[in-house]
Amino acid sequence: MKISLWPELTPVQRAALMSLPSDGVIPVVMDSDTYNEIDDQIAIAWAYLHPERIDLQAIYAAPFTNHFFGEGNSHTYVDNPAVGMELSFDEIHRVFEKLPHRQPLPAIFKGSTRYLTKSDEIEISPAVEDLITRARAATQTLQVLCIGAPTNVANALLTAPDIIHKIHVIWLGGNSYDWKNNQEFNLMQDVFASRILFDSGAALTQIPCFGVANCMATSVPELQFYLSNTSRFGNYIAEIAPRCPWIGFASRKVIWDITTVGYVLNPEWFTCQYLAAPLVNDNLNWSFDNRRHQIRVVKFIERDDLFKDLFRKIIDADKE
Repeated sequence: MKISLWPELTPVQRAALMSLPSDGVIPVVMDSDTYNEIDDQIAIAWAYLHPERIDLQAIYAAPFTNHFFGEGNSHTYVDNPAVGMELSFDEIHRVFEKLPHRQPLPAIFKGSTRYLTKSDEIEISPAVEDLITRARAATQTLQVLCIGAPTNVANALLTAPDIIHKIHVIWLGGNSYDWKNNQEFNLMQDVFASRILFDSGAALTQIPCFGVANCMATSVPELQFYLSNTSRFGNYIAEIAPRCPWIGFASRKVIWDITTVGYVLNPEWFTCQYLAAPLVNDNLNWSFDNRRHQIRVVKFIERDDLFKDLFRKIIDADKE
């Protein structure tokens, strides 16, 4: 997809936007389909529990649908993206009801009610308006952690392409480039929006799902062993984890979404490459053209380092 309105970033400008300071507090917003699983809740809580590193300014409710998994294969059957967004908006509020309020709470905004299909069908939701306003006012790079279909982010980029100069998107989406297929939930829900991330020239760090982030696996017994009878939020996760029907006998649950937070906390936990932004074909497979701008692609994650920090933060969440 070639859209002439995209601002041009030089390689130096893009690299600067993708660079995270080694210390200090970093401005962050999160875009999340929070009600879809249990990993979004954990990612949001982990980010909020690190105020010395993350200034969590806003959270945007993203649309989602899970009907293609079939009835009974998800905790709540959702076949309308607007319903998924509303459920996520309510779940974000529930997460913060379980967390201590030692610093200001992030603003919470409703996002898109439909997926993108054309660049002239932009939906300017409260989330999109806030992302544009916040990015334009940012005095340092705004880190946009996208852990769902990138509909809200794509709508913002299409509405205000100039924010490309102010943001770095860290997106969990798509599968690794050598995986057997690219049938990945976040990408396939909104293919048009996913293409916007790769085609806009925005500073982008991609964390592929299968082939990379699927190493972030835990289990119901592990979650309950570490989190039961700890903090209010820990108890909440231990309580709702068994309700996920996709965690069956001898199966594990991948806590995908914490990878974006982990990258902001400590990029040294990640092994990355700089590659030409891929193209998403109509069959969802990747194509490559080395003349395209570069993005950062995560290749490997030190799983245990993330989980050790995550569990400790949740266990100690209510301690003064």
